[in-house]
Amino acid sequence: MKLKIIITLFTFTLFLAFGSAAHAENLHDYYEDVTESDLKNSMILSPESSMAFINGQKVSAVKPIVKDGRTLVPLRFISEGFGAKVDFNTKEQSITMKYATNTVFLKIGNKNITINGKSSVMDVAASIYNNTTYIPLRYMGEAFNKRVLYLKNAQIQPYGLIIIRDVNATAIENLNLIPVLKLLYQGKSIVYSDRFMAVIKENGQLLFSNTFNQFEPFVYQDLIEDKNLVRLGNIWFNTDMGNFYLNYAWDTTQEFILYRVEGEEITRVAIEKAPIEAVKTYLNDVYYLIRYGRGIPNPQETSNLKSATFNNGQWSTDYLG
Repeated sequence: MKLKIIITLFTFTLFLAFGSAAHAENLHDYYEDVTESDLKNSMILSPESSMAFINGQKVSAVKPIVKDGRTLVPLRFISEGFGAKVDFNTKEQSITMKYATNTVFLKIGNKNITINGKSSVMDVAASIYNNTTYIPLRYMGEAFNKRVLYLKNAQIQPYGLIIIRDVNATAIENLNLIPVLKLLYQGKSIVYSDRFMAVIKENGQLLFSNTFNQFEPFVYQDLIEDKNLVRLGNIWFNTDMGNFYLNYAWDTTQEFILYRVEGEEITRVAIEKAPIEAVKTYLNDVYYLIRYGRGIPNPQETSNLKSATFNNGQWSTDYLG
């Protein structure tokens, strides 16, 4: 009877979580560089939050827990999130999961876990906490042929990030999505972010950061020329089409990124290897001048004059000569 009640609670919790997915927010709404394929078959959770991202969709989650130095994750929530079938045997207090070609078997209170007939011993037995069955994170990854990461640094963040993804799906880390996830789990209101910068809104004001840590006001500022200072980024251009912002990724890729800023709507116009000197607009097109730099590959394509056009929600650039 107790297990039946637990199963009912599980089912109700998952109904609330996954039933809301149709109206959930997608990570792509927050992050310019991530695609649907990057997030496919992935799950992101935090022990300090009831929010999770399944295939990039934000849903209500059952929290993972950290107990005696072990990271334990909710078995049924993650299993059904990945599309696995979960069966509880009330009499035997056993659980059978089926996912793709994998069959996983374990018992409550027992450290043994069997995956496709091969048994191993977990460092912590499957246990029930707050009416939810938990197992160690590592074995959840093995059950689904996934790579698992637990990112935690108590000195700089009061929470951890748990990422469960396909073995070869490294985009979550490589695209610098993790700093944005940290902001989301902090409850920050993200207006725009990509692998170069993030813009958030606090107290009605836009703030930006290249480090995703220390933020400063993101408002138009007239460029004040200084003969003793060469500015490659943090430059605003005022045009007939509105304001454009030039960012220089000095601490990462050393690229030059041009954005159009229209209130809280921010779009990335171009990424260049060479410094952008000037920005002008004519009708619906943007024209920008690039300064030649020694050592830049394909200088005939990356220097002089380029144009950018906005079509179907994206900017495309063309070399003019």
